[in-house]
Amino acid sequence: MRDGKLAGLILLAGLARPVEDAALQQTDYIAHLKGEPGAPEQARLNQLKAEVALVKKLDPKSDNPPIALGLPTTWWLNVKGYDPPAAAKKLGIPILVLQGERDFQVTMQDFSLWKSALATTKTTFHSYPTLNDLFISGDGKGSPAEYHGPGNLSPAVVDDIAAWLSTPKH
Repeated sequence: MRDGKLAGLILLAGLARPVEDAALQQTDYIAHLKGEPGAPEQARLNQLKAEVALVKKLDPKSDNPPIALGLPTTWWLNVKGYDPPAAAKKLGIPILVLQGERDFQVTMQDFSLWKSALATTKTTFHSYPTLNDLFISGDGKGSPAEYHGPGNLSPAVVDDIAAWLSTPKH
């Protein structure tokens, strides 16, 4: 911080889309990892799609259910319409955006949204082809199974953060 103000922002796998959209995309991705989902998985996906549609329709002036998509409706109404890239752009500070290309939770779609929104700002972007959501290296498609084993943060990420922090941001 400088003079009590934020001097910069580092985003590692920063979600740029609505939470409910990311939740649906992640669940769909996992359900299709081994091919077409079976009937129970497809039923869960259909239920999730209906819950996401409900979240999209929530209105503070309407009679809403107390819970939607497993969270209090008041929370959903609070984040409805929140646009993280637009909010970051308004900060007017240097930003570093880092993204693992094997990340199935916060995807390259999010990275593209950050790049589009922050293209005219003091923002540095790095993506890493072999890294997942935890910035740990792996092979093939990302999957939840890789979060159960040991791993280390990629040295390239540490180096890029250190280089960004040591560069003047006038």
